[in-house]
Amino acid sequence: MHEHRGLSDRNGPTKFSTPHTSAIPVNLASTPDEGKIDMKQKVTLLVVTAAVMGAGVSIGQEHHPGQQKSANEEKAAGSPSPMILQENEGDQLIHRAGPLGGVPFTIKVDGHFGNSEDFFVFSETLVPNQTIPFHKHHNAEEILLFEDSGASVIVGDKSGEAGARSLIFIPRNTWISATNKSHSPIHLLAIFSRHGFDSYMRAISTKPGEPLKPLSQEELTSLRALGHATYWDTSKGPYPPGVAHP
Repeated sequence: MHEHRGLSDRNGPTKFSTPHTSAIPVNLASTPDEGKIDMKQKVTLLVVTAAVMGAGVSIGQEHHPGQQKSANEEKAAGSPSPMILQENEGDQLIHRAGPLGGVPFTIKVDGHFGNSEDFFVFSETLVPNQTIPFHKHHNAEEILLFEDSGASVIVGDKSGEAGARSLIFIPRNTWISATNKSHSPIHLLAIFSRHGFDSYMRAISTKPGEPLKPLSQEELTSLRALGHATYWDTSKGPYPPGVAHP
């Protein structure tokens, strides 16, 4: 890190003295025996004199590194934080409502945990026969990484089985659904290009050990809108329009 030391040399701070205004002859009170200086000349000389004096005062001002450090520390408090997270590390939460109510998940990165400027990342485990219902995100692209095999995925007009360490790319405004068709848990990582859905995920969750307070369908709909997401209304049928059918 480069330390800011102001204007200095090895023998200590350089000393500056305020320039003497007598170096610039100014005669504002003309007499019959002296050359006449018209008003424009007087004003010009006054401006030059003031500028020189101001420059001397500015150079001679004392530098307070403590004040600058305080400002930098205040800025750094909200800056993104580099992190190396292990599998079980992050902000651990539990869905308290919705189709995944009671399911634990871990926020790895968002605007609160890590102070990210753009990314939102969380991990989750799907038990056998558990389904992520059809939904889409309006403001962010998403990547799903499945660590284990056995997920049946529908994303837009495509469907297929996701093997171990497979990747699903979900553009904005694209319907996505996934179901664990295997007999073992599937660990997944969801990565979003922008904040937004994290607001919804935090709003519908709670810390482990705390009561799972229910949410009404109206509250869920409102919170999903806050998170820039739409969930398919299954009363209109099992599949949203335009998606692939298995």
